[in-house]
Amino acid sequence: MNILVRVPNWIGDAVMCLPALMDLRNHDPHARVTVLARPIIGDLLRGHPGVDEVIMYFHQGEHKGLLGLWHLIQLVKGKQFDRAVLFQNAFEAALITWVAGIPFRIGYATDGRRWLLSEAVPWPDRAHLHHTEYYQEIVKAVTHSSGKDRTPQLFLSPEVKNACAKEFPEVFLPSDSLVIGMNPGSVYGSAKRWLPERFAEVGDLLVERLTKDFPGTPSVRCVLIGGKGEEALGEDIAKRMRYEPIVLSGRTTIPELMGVLTRCSVLVTNDTGPMHVAQALGVPVAAVFGSTDSSTTSPHGQSRGVVTASVRCAPCLLRACPIDHRCMTQVSVEQVVEAALSQIRMSPGYGNEGRIRGHVG
Repeated sequence: MNILVRVPNWIGDAVMCLPALMDLRNHDPHARVTVLARPIIGDLLRGHPGVDEVIMYFHQGEHKGLLGLWHLIQLVKGKQFDRAVLFQNAFEAALITWVAGIPFRIGYATDGRRWLLSEAVPWPDRAHLHHTEYYQEIVKAVTHSSGKDRTPQLFLSPEVKNACAKEFPEVFLPSDSLVIGMNPGSVYGSAKRWLPERFAEVGDLLVERLTKDFPGTPSVRCVLIGGKGEEALGEDIAKRMRYEPIVLSGRTTIPELMGVLTRCSVLVTNDTGPMHVAQALGVPVAAVFGSTDSSTTSPHGQSRGVVTASVRCAPCLLRACPIDHRCMTQVSVEQVVEAALSQIRMSPGYGNEGRIRGHVG
């Protein structure tokens, strides 16, 4: 069986579809699984045990426009796939596989594409379903078997991690120092962003608490991460902090981001793609949720690290708050600090000998 999987375009959704991808792999270990992905997602999934090959969809480059899309379709057609599994809900995903002549095309009947699918999966009640299960429902239609309750997992090769250590020695050295990750941005919109001044205060308090709790540690530092366009946000938070952080906002590729995250003892974050990447790498997460629904997009298996405020208008799922952003302003610094410390203490790498094992070194 030669299978094409169209994965989502958002980092968080791509991570949350990994359990479904592994269900597909385990159902037929001899099948060849190729994912069609935009470059940022392709870099994330390259080398994953559920993936044999990655076809990059350069939507802003060689595959842009109708002619570029036609070239992509011809590339897909040349692979002679037997089946297409569409985790992405867009009309275009179904159109590509239909024009490419893939005989079996399975996905949700969304975006007016039912007629392009050979098997339209019944639409589940997504409002009450974690996104990992949402994607697994599609694979159930392919395999006719129940998927397992899997935690999304990502893997980083020693070669990539060593390259990251050379690129960012300030993060990796000394090897027995403690690193606190902070991800204050959100590409989706401002409604998901906790206040910058509170991120700064949390960073300072965690440095002080961990320095006191682990006196044998040579240093405790924060590292600020973020995507392109979030450089100013990182610099703003750095200026507010009493303990100088390492600012990597907008400076890392996806493999480099993964390498930096594996160095962190905890990631303090909004509900974003890097939150899911950290969870899939086994990094403890303290995540602030406001406009989004933690029951459907929380870091899998780390619900104790979710911090929310009890307000009637949340979750609204809006990109920008039309009122006073109360779902975020009512989350206190103390709540997030305690969530981060609790996550560290609950992690397998926690020890009492003056340092935190696991993601350090």
